Amino acid sequence: MRKAEPTDIRFAEAMYRPRGLSLPEVLIVLVILSVLLALAIPQYQGVFGSSQAVVARNLLETLNSAVHRFGQGNGELVITPFAVTTGDEYDVLRRLQWRNPDNPRPGSPYMRPDWNPEVSSNTADYRLRWEGTLYALVPPGTSGTGFKVIFDGSDITTPFIFPPGYNPGGK
Repeated sequence: MRKAEPTDIRFAEAMYRPRGLSLPEVLIVLVILSVLLALAIPQYQGVFGSSQAVVARNLLETLNSAVHRFGQGNGELVITPFAVTTGDEYDVLRRLQWRNPDNPRPGSPYMRPDWNPEVSSNTADYRLRWEGTLYALVPPGTSGTGFKVIFDGSDITTPFIFPPGYNPGGK
């Protein structure tokens, strides 16, 4: 039988020794990750801003599509815009959200009845303003009052309850 050599024991211990990274190796990895994040974060901020513009345009198209569908079944919707208040925006929106319980029009309501937007005149917000026949997008940096575009879905709440006998402009 062969006698165990001391080098054999060291080899066996080296094989079963737990392995890991040394402190300098960990620090190098952290520095590399920090540099990559510093380069990537500004790129993602640009993506976030452009995605907000896409969401705002999508909501604008949804509203204007509802206005067109309303016009096909009820006649063109022409309401005088008021630059200072949002009474006209709400008037149009409620007409789009209403469904006559006695004589429902095909396709109505034209806009989801649980959308209850806030009003804003803050130039940092995307806003939707009624222009007389369609809604228009008011981008950040532009003055004007309109429906604030909310990006977290908090403007979807309980459906608007219309008062008894509601009649949207004789329709």
